[in-house]
Amino acid sequence: MKYLATTCLVSEVSKPRQKPHVLEFIATNTFVFSPETLIDIQRGILRTSRTNPHKAAELREWLSSVSGSWPLVSGREQEKAKLVAAMLECRELKNIWLPQPRAAHPGFGYHVSIAAAAITYELPLAGFGIDTFLQIDRYFSLPGIFDLKDESWRSATIECHAVDWKQVRTQLRQSLDGRQTPGRRAA
Repeated sequence: MKYLATTCLVSEVSKPRQKPHVLEFIATNTFVFSPETLIDIQRGILRTSRTNPHKAAELREWLSSVSGSWPLVSGREQEKAKLVAAMLECRELKNIWLPQPRAAHPGFGYHVSIAAAAITYELPLAGFGIDTFLQIDRYFSLPGIFDLKDESWRSATIECHAVDWKQVRTQLRQSLDGRQTPGRRAA
C-alpha cells in the first residue's frame, strides 16, 4: 500500500533500536514525502548536527538513499493550497499551526500542510504521534491514519462538522478550470 510518510515515521527509522514491526511495515509498503515532511526532516538533521555531527551525517546519508524510492508528491499544489487555507481558517485547529515561541524548538505547524497533502493526493498517513492528525481529521476527513504505535487504523470519532471532500474536490477542479468559484465553506 502507498502511504504519505510523516516525520515521526522517519524519526523512528533513525533510532538506534528500531522496532521490528516498523521495519517490516516499511519493507512491505511504499512511501512518498510531502515537501513539508522533507523540510521537517532537514530541520531535524540541522538540529542534530549541532550536538551529534556523526549522527547527522548518517541521517543525511539515509535520506539520500531513500530519496529515489520515497519521492515527493507533486502536481496538485493548487488544490493543496486551498485545503491548507481552509484548515488555517478553522478556528478549532489554530493551536496546531500557531508557533509556540517559548518552546526550545518552536514548531512551524506542518501538520496542516501534511494533512492537506494526504487529502489532495488521497494517500493515508502512517506514523507515530498521530494525535494532531486525529484532531485535524475531526474537521477535515483524512483518507486514513495508520498508527504504528499499536498497528491500527485510526479516525476521529467525535461528531463534528465533517467536510464533504467529494464536493470540495469537484469545486476545486471547477475553480482551477475557471468554470466556477467555490463558495466559502464553514469548518
